[in-house]
Amino acid sequence: MRWATRAHRRSIEGTLLVWSTLWCAVVLLVFTVVFMVSYEATSLIGQKRIMELEMATLLGQGADRLAEEAVTTTWDRYAAATDSVIRLTDAQGDVLFQIMGPVFTGPVVDEIASRVPMPAQGPNFTKPHWSYPYAWQDQNGYHRVLALTEGVRFENGGYGQLSIFTLLDPIRQAALHMLAVFVVLDAAVIALFAVGMRVLIERGFRPLARLMAGIQQVEWRRAGRLSFSDLPPELMSLQESVNQMLDRIDVAMDEQRRFVADASHELRTPLAIIAGHANLLRRWGRDNPHVWEPAVRNIVLEVGRLQRLVDELLALSNLDQVDELPVGGGMGQAEMDEMFARLRDDALVLRPDLEIEVSVHLTSGGRVAIQPDRLRQVLVGLVDNAMRHTPQGGWIRLMAREEATTARITVSDSGEGIPEDVLPHVFERFYRGEAARREGQGAGLGLAISKQVVERYGGQIYVRSAVGKGTTVVIVLPLVGQGRASGG
Repeated sequence: MRWATRAHRRSIEGTLLVWSTLWCAVVLLVFTVVFMVSYEATSLIGQKRIMELEMATLLGQGADRLAEEAVTTTWDRYAAATDSVIRLTDAQGDVLFQIMGPVFTGPVVDEIASRVPMPAQGPNFTKPHWSYPYAWQDQNGYHRVLALTEGVRFENGGYGQLSIFTLLDPIRQAALHMLAVFVVLDAAVIALFAVGMRVLIERGFRPLARLMAGIQQVEWRRAGRLSFSDLPPELMSLQESVNQMLDRIDVAMDEQRRFVADASHELRTPLAIIAGHANLLRRWGRDNPHVWEPAVRNIVLEVGRLQRLVDELLALSNLDQVDELPVGGGMGQAEMDEMFARLRDDALVLRPDLEIEVSVHLTSGGRVAIQPDRLRQVLVGLVDNAMRHTPQGGWIRLMAREEATTARITVSDSGEGIPEDVLPHVFERFYRGEAARREGQGAGLGLAISKQVVERYGGQIYVRSAVGKGTTVVIVLPLVGQGRASGG
C-alpha cells in the first residue's frame, strides 16, 4: 500500500512537471513567433526607408542625367554592394538606364520588371508604389525581391518609370540567425525551467507526502490522529479535516457496534421466550390445554413484539438513507385541529382517567412543513410515552403555536419525569432507563425515530423534564416556504 501511494505521488509529480514544462514551451513558442514577426516587420520598415532615400537621391540627380549615364558611377558600386537593381525605362518600357548587382541576371530582372505595374501616362504620374513582384531560387538559394517604382518626367515632356529592386536576403538571413539563437535560448530556458520545477514540485509535495504517510499509518494502525505541526496552512486544514473524519468514523463504528449489540439483545429475549414456549408445546402441550393456551398466547405476544421491533429498525434504516423528506402542502390550522382531536379521543379510550387538553394556534396562511402521516407517527409515540408515565388523575397537554417562521409543537405531561442522568440519552437508539428496562417497555427506538423524522423535515426536537414534575417534549418545525428551522 505504501509503495502504491508513493508511485501515485510520483505520477502526480510527473504529470505536473510535464504539463508545466509544456506550458512553458508554449509560452516561449508564442513569444518567439511574435518577436520574429515583429522583428521582420521592423526590418522591412527600415529597408523601405533606405529605398525611399535612394529613390529621392536618384530623382534629385534628374531623370535625363540618369538616362545619359553610360559609365560606371557610384551607383554601380552601390548596386554591387547591396544586390540591388536601378532601372529607368521610358513610356514604351524600353530600358534607358540599368545597374544590377551580381545576384541578378538579365532574364530575372526582365521578369521582375514585367510584373511591376507601369505608371499612368500624363502629367499626374504615379506616386511611389511598393510591391513584391518576384521570388526565385538559384544555386545560391531562395531570393525575394522588394520593388519600389515611381513615375518620372523627362525634360522633353516624355514620361517613364524609375525602379529599385532590392533583395530581402539580408533580412531573411538575420531573421534565421535570430531564430536559431532563440531556439537555443528557448531550449535552455525550458531545460532550466524543468529542472527548477522538479525541485520546487518535490519540495512542495514533501509536506503532502508526509501527511499522506501519516494518514496511511493511522489507517493501518486503526489508532491515533495526525499531529504534524509544521505544515502549510492548507495542509493543516486538511489534517484537521482528516482528524475530524476519523473521529466521525470512530463514533459511527462505536454506534454501529452498540446498535448491533443492542439489537441482538432485544431480539434474543423474545426469541428465547418463543423457543421456551415452543419446547413446552412440543413436550407437554399436545393434549394439555393448560400448557398450550398460555404458550401460544405468549408466542403471539412475542412475535408481535418482534414485528414491531423489525418495523422500527426498517423505519430507522429508511430514514438514514435520506437527507430530507417531501413536505407537500404541509399542515394548516384545520388539519392540525383534526389530528389533535383524534389523538385526544384515542388517548381517552385507553386512559379515560387522564385530563387531555389540545390547542392549535396558527395564522390563516401558516402551514407546518411536514406531512400529516409523519407528524402523526411522531405524536402517537410521544403521547403513548406520556400516557405510560403519567399516573391516574394526571394531565397531558398537546399544543401547537406559530412563532415567526417556525411552529412549536409540545407534548407535556404531569408524569413521573425523567432522571437527570437519563435525559441526555433519551434519543439514542435502544437506550432505556432502568425503570423501562425493569418493566420491559418498548425497545428504545421510538424517540430515536421521532428525532430522525423531525430532523429530516429541517426541524429540531428536545426534552425538558424533572423527576416528579413531568416531562415536555418540544418539536420545532419550519413553516412552508420558510426553509430550515433556526432554533428551539
